[in-house]
Amino acid sequence: MDKRHERAIIQGKLFPATGTRKPLPRPRLDSSSDVLDGIFPVVVVAAPAGYGKSTVMARWHARLLERGVSCAWLSLDTDDNDAARFLRHLIAALQKASAHIGKDVAEDLLSDFASGSRSVLEAIAGDLARVEQRIVLFLDDLQLVEGPEVRGILDWLINYAPRRLQYVIGTRQDPGLRLSGLRVRSQLLELGAEQLQFDAKETAQFYKSRLGRDLPAPDLQTLLTKTEGWPAALELAALVLAGSSEPKAFIEHFAGTDTSVVDYLCDMVLSQMDERTRDIVFRISMFDRVCAPLARAATDANDAEEALLGLRTRNLFLIPLDRSWEWVRFHHLVGEFFRETYRRAAPAQAVECLVRGARWLHANGHVEEAVNYLIRAEEWEQATHWIADSVEELVFRRGYHQTILRWMNTLPGACVDRYPVIRIQYAFALSFYHRYQEYEAQIYRLQQLLRSLEAQPHHDAGRIEELRCAVELQVAMSRGLRDDGMLGGELAAAWLARWPDASLTRKGVMGNVLSFGHKTRGHIDGGLKVIAETRHWLEQSEGYYALSWTAYLEAMLHLKRGSYFEARLACSRGLELVEQKLHGHPGQAGLLHALLAGISYEFDEIEQALWHLELASSGVNEYAHADAVIVAYLTQSRIQHLRHDQSGAQAMLREGQQLGERRGWRRVTLSLAAEECRGLARAGHHEDARLVATRFDFHELPPRSGASPLSSDKALRAASHYLLRQSPRAVIEALDAAIENSRRRALDHRSVELLVLRALAEKEDGDWASALADLRSALTIAARRNYVRVFLDEGRELGALIDRLDMEQFRGSEVAPLARRLQRAMRASEVQGGAPIGMGEELTKRELSILKRLESGLSNKEIAEAIFVSEGTLKWHLHNVYGKLNVKNRSGAMTRARALGIL
Repeated sequence: MDKRHERAIIQGKLFPATGTRKPLPRPRLDSSSDVLDGIFPVVVVAAPAGYGKSTVMARWHARLLERGVSCAWLSLDTDDNDAARFLRHLIAALQKASAHIGKDVAEDLLSDFASGSRSVLEAIAGDLARVEQRIVLFLDDLQLVEGPEVRGILDWLINYAPRRLQYVIGTRQDPGLRLSGLRVRSQLLELGAEQLQFDAKETAQFYKSRLGRDLPAPDLQTLLTKTEGWPAALELAALVLAGSSEPKAFIEHFAGTDTSVVDYLCDMVLSQMDERTRDIVFRISMFDRVCAPLARAATDANDAEEALLGLRTRNLFLIPLDRSWEWVRFHHLVGEFFRETYRRAAPAQAVECLVRGARWLHANGHVEEAVNYLIRAEEWEQATHWIADSVEELVFRRGYHQTILRWMNTLPGACVDRYPVIRIQYAFALSFYHRYQEYEAQIYRLQQLLRSLEAQPHHDAGRIEELRCAVELQVAMSRGLRDDGMLGGELAAAWLARWPDASLTRKGVMGNVLSFGHKTRGHIDGGLKVIAETRHWLEQSEGYYALSWTAYLEAMLHLKRGSYFEARLACSRGLELVEQKLHGHPGQAGLLHALLAGISYEFDEIEQALWHLELASSGVNEYAHADAVIVAYLTQSRIQHLRHDQSGAQAMLREGQQLGERRGWRRVTLSLAAEECRGLARAGHHEDARLVATRFDFHELPPRSGASPLSSDKALRAASHYLLRQSPRAVIEALDAAIENSRRRALDHRSVELLVLRALAEKEDGDWASALADLRSALTIAARRNYVRVFLDEGRELGALIDRLDMEQFRGSEVAPLARRLQRAMRASEVQGGAPIGMGEELTKRELSILKRLESGLSNKEIAEAIFVSEGTLKWHLHNVYGKLNVKNRSGAMTRARALGIL
């Protein structure tokens, strides 16, 4: 395991935490065949604190290991609300059962920008599917995890991960997970307080074990009645009885008191300690976990190790967090009592204790814990100072976005303002989670701070300049991520001009934003020039994550020009970088595969396009940039058209439009709406096409007063399709200037697309000679670029023109092979009556996974949730499965798959 990964894992979370004494055997629970034999895929143990949930689970864990069953254990805590941190520890736990699980994605969770949980979970699921043995995953203290993202991960694992994985979950309250389906299918075992409480026989055995003697039956019954079989209370009572000279009097007084059972018993335990021991107990209880050096720092006791050993010997509810007892903690119930008692009795000493412990933790590399204890002590100045020193490491290098979000919910704004780097990293985390309104508020605060610093009579010019550099970099990068290439490019250019001596990595990031600005404006040469310089900066500084974005942006520039071969090469180089330097970063790989899918589709390499889409689909909605989203949805929709699934193609485009609206990406929404309009027009649904165009305000041909360049472009390319028959002359006139503009700017693919459109309009207008001339011009450009689908997607209307081509005119030219290929394809389509392309090829891994889930009886919605796609995307996959198996529905697919031995 990588050293960075080891440091990011708290090993104590990966082992059962049990008490100081060997637990009392409880045969009715310890030997439960329902759990040990794996009868129920999911076991939930839900009861209040002190009912022995962890103890019972630890016993099951030990029994299963004795049987040779692979087990994984993860004790949860509040920091696991950070999804990246949770996934790191989940993978580490699962690797205790099988070393290869999550191996390929563990490193990605340490990278600058951890990609979304979906791709990580899919990788884990794939690894689990290759595991032949049963694995039991124990998750303890689920109640401490409330974040919706981590809860969603757990829901997915429990409902959709391979069934070789069994879950045993411990929680103090209702787990709040989606368990209804498991209940209905009798796949869920639920144990509560009633099953965990001690009965009379177990209580008698327990006290004999703890005290070395039998208690009189009346005393046993009194204790059982008072505690209601609550194991923690019985344990506390045993501790008091062991040190009491008058056990009978204690039991009578205990039975008659109205004080809380825990408060009463803990008070009794404390009363039996000497003052020094009591002080040590109070001080170490302030910490969620403690080791001897930390105890020494917090208590100022040189014999802290001996003191801890003494507490362990006295069975004072100390629980080991590792096998060597290096780190321990109090039982939650008892620890909370000691902690609150100390805070009330000696608040100043409690704060001083937290600070001393935090300093030791910080000095020994436990930065997060140190900060957490300072926050608990409300020592804001020191806390913010330490956060400022470590926030870039935590947020960027380790991906702990939720950590900074949680801290910022607590820290006073005045303290944060003294350390702008905190607010800068906070703004980044907000942007990562698409919390743009809050992001803008933070940027505003930073800009106010800048003005305030500048107004000071003796201000620190260097500090102001560094802050301005960081803030303006954030703003420019944010505009690019939000698909505002115009403004982002302007801001990036200004930034590079103002800070020419900035770090190479920062300059590389801004170079990427600037190149995107050039792409948005259609300045391809300028963008590629910036890309070359940016690549040089980032290679020198080893800024590999930003360099993968450089490869993506270079590919997009080539695509806009129509240089598809060059774009494919840029994507291939990018994928090689991602694999070698970013450990296969799924998010970045997904961006590049989305573009490769579009390129393969244009080259009419449909199976290759499908393969790239499969690799891109898991992350395209969650992680992708606007251009990758457009290309992915366009390609999926066009393949649906190839399958003659018009409704599926429309559903795919509308799903993409909704994503664009949610993200505020107007270009995505309009691009996919324009494609919907074109598809409807090609299918002859001209009125439906007009309605779509009207809804998005590009239903008239440009120029149009007040129309934006984006709307004008979509109007030209969408309205032209449904106005071909109605107003062909108007379409021709609108296209003339656009074609000339595309030629002047050397935008080859756009030129071909517009020439084909004008040829169709000229045909409708009766000018066959001009139509054929435009088609020949389009073919001449396309032949050297290998464009194919731009012709074939126009279908029969263009087929009539292609059929009239004089092939003698192309003899010996590079156009001839393309022209012959198009003629053959169009004629074959006519012969087949427009039937879908035959599917005799093998199923992909994704399709096999879907087919196996069909066998489980899950609904489309459930399968879609299991593989992190929409129902529309699932239907697209199902259509491919049905086509390859030559069937029409689920039942046919199942029958055919069984006959072929696939299932």
